[in-house]
Amino acid sequence: MEFTDLYKQSNSQLVSFSPDGKFIAVAVEHRLIVRDAETPKKIYRVYNCSYETAPYIQEISWSPDSLFLLTASYATDRVDVWSLEDEGWRCSIHDEVSRVEKALWAPDSQHVLTFSELDLRLSIWSLHGRDERRYIQYPKSSVPVAFHPEGTYMALAQRHDYHDYVAIYATDSWQLIKEIEVATVDLTGVMWSPDGLHIVAWDTASSFCVVVVNVAGITKRQYQPEDEGLGIRTCAWSPTGQLLALGGYDKKIRVLNHLTWRPIATLVHRPQISGEVDVFTETEVGQSLTQSSQAVMASKQRVHTRFDLESTPTSIKTVVPQDIHRAAEAKIGASVVEFNAEGTLLASVNESMPNSLWVWRVADMRLITVIQTIKPVRTCKWSPVESVLAFVTGMATVYVWKQDQGCHLFEIPTATVNVSSLAWNPNGNSLAITAKNVFTLAFITE
Repeated sequence: MEFTDLYKQSNSQLVSFSPDGKFIAVAVEHRLIVRDAETPKKIYRVYNCSYETAPYIQEISWSPDSLFLLTASYATDRVDVWSLEDEGWRCSIHDEVSRVEKALWAPDSQHVLTFSELDLRLSIWSLHGRDERRYIQYPKSSVPVAFHPEGTYMALAQRHDYHDYVAIYATDSWQLIKEIEVATVDLTGVMWSPDGLHIVAWDTASSFCVVVVNVAGITKRQYQPEDEGLGIRTCAWSPTGQLLALGGYDKKIRVLNHLTWRPIATLVHRPQISGEVDVFTETEVGQSLTQSSQAVMASKQRVHTRFDLESTPTSIKTVVPQDIHRAAEAKIGASVVEFNAEGTLLASVNESMPNSLWVWRVADMRLITVIQTIKPVRTCKWSPVESVLAFVTGMATVYVWKQDQGCHLFEIPTATVNVSSLAWNPNGNSLAITAKNVFTLAFITE
């Protein structure tokens, strides 16, 4: 793995690759900077957003066609759209009725959706001023909008008359196609399946309830386990849409099949590991793993580590949550559930064991690898093109796991930074590694 120099950024959550993988956009105070994703020293565009109140830029979003960029300053109630091809072109959005709380792109890259405060309405703005602005009432802005994989339909969570609904709209006309009532206490999430045939909706943290409906609005299954306790924390579809993994606050992962929508497996994060499982444990070493002169100069501040393969049975470090009665805020349950690009592996993190990353084989629903790190796992992401899992823990190190090749770590050679997050380039050849006020690109080498 090869790293670039460090570059400035003001918010690690706003470092974003373009969908075509050619550019990377970052916020530096009130400026939006677009760099070449292959040669980040090359600056392609600089936009002065001129937002007057810190934290200035609070949102950066690429249009699906990679030709436009959206920036938002919710503190000053401003949303702007910038053209990558025409540096002088700009579109400003202002809701004259109420403050904008969230903005996002429509799949056609020609419309922007904004949520008003207090869930008053969802506004649909066209980049072409001649088109009429449209409104949708009663949206739940706290629930992310879900679009059909082909971009033809939008699934929107709504609440009116004391009931939750999933409303399906056609994105070419923004007309309501179907409104589906779901039996939830407080609808928390909506997600479209990768094959576009089903929509899953799930309930609040205090109620384990998941509803699966098809595109015709027919409820296929309302699943509530017999041992119902706390609710669903995270949800993930397999790439084919044939499996649905539900990560619960009860630390379990229930995998539902697409035929009966019943669990075919329940994955449990056990404190004792036995059997044929690879357990990699990170340990400190006394010398640098990197030979660059800059890394040697910084060696006094660094903690150098390596991975040891442990024999089983072995124990996993467990943390007791401070307040289990406030599930939505407490650090408990399966916080990460993510399939790889091929749908053959599933990665998970259990907040009660924050220093451990679990990898399951989907074919037989068996645990194959547990990776134990010195510090808690902050972010883990599968490569979009192959079965490579990258993760960070707040140290100046990037960790990479690959099946049959084990777990490897790579020290960032240019500085002793505390890495907070990472993001894959959509083409899979590089990673954006972010820390406080800086970021670097890491390129995958053989």
